[in-house]
Amino acid sequence: MIRSLFCLALAAMLSGTALSSAAQAQSQKKIIVYAAASLTEAYNAAGPAFTKKTGVAVTFNFGGSDTLATQIKQGAPADVFASANLTQMKVVSDAGLVAGTPKTFAKNRLVLISAKSGALKFTSPADLAKAGTKVVLAAQTVPVGGYARQTFGKLSNTPGYPADFPGAVEKNVVSNELDVKAVVTKIALGEGDAGVVYSTDVTSSVAPKLNVIPFPSAVAPDIDYPIAALKNASDAKGAQAFVDYILSPEGQAFLKAQGFISPS
Repeated sequence: MIRSLFCLALAAMLSGTALSSAAQAQSQKKIIVYAAASLTEAYNAAGPAFTKKTGVAVTFNFGGSDTLATQIKQGAPADVFASANLTQMKVVSDAGLVAGTPKTFAKNRLVLISAKSGALKFTSPADLAKAGTKVVLAAQTVPVGGYARQTFGKLSNTPGYPADFPGAVEKNVVSNELDVKAVVTKIALGEGDAGVVYSTDVTSSVAPKLNVIPFPSAVAPDIDYPIAALKNASDAKGAQAFVDYILSPEGQAFLKAQGFISPS
């Protein structure tokens, strides 16, 4: 009898412990951050530090900013949006889904990349217009694809560039990718001769395979990254805490380590 009572008590205690652990796991604060693909390395590094500091677990959904903006508008469960341009943030803001005012937290630069193992050698962006060149770009609606085409337009009629430089390059485009990481991957694998990406996407894992040429400073676009908590966030305080963290010196250090430029 005594043994039976002991077993029942032990079972109840263990059951209570399990239920308590489950309740704690369910009550842990969690947020989902929708972020531009170019932020992958910086945010993956910052995420654990943010969680350690705040106790809020964070999951990232990386992709083209245009795709992410569409998903958010369609009701995807996002708490924070970090875009690679102001345009896609405005899409979400105009839909009434942004809490507060978006803040610019980083800047970037545009570069031309080509495979070191490729047969074609590039000395300037003008080479993108040469007949037979296989160019890989992000789609027009993806921020880096829009920045690239904007820059091509500024280069028209400048010394060394044809009058219709954008048109000449577009004829050579063999693929329009959904995000900047896909452009990097294709060029690194030799599936295209050259592409246009952000300087921060030439990470240590792909740098040995790529040649990098910056665009002339006179035509380089302003590449601003805005961030904002979202109105429908499941954890409004956690969402704002992430925004504040990324804007803080500690959060900025993770971006700087990946080559991003301070917004100030």
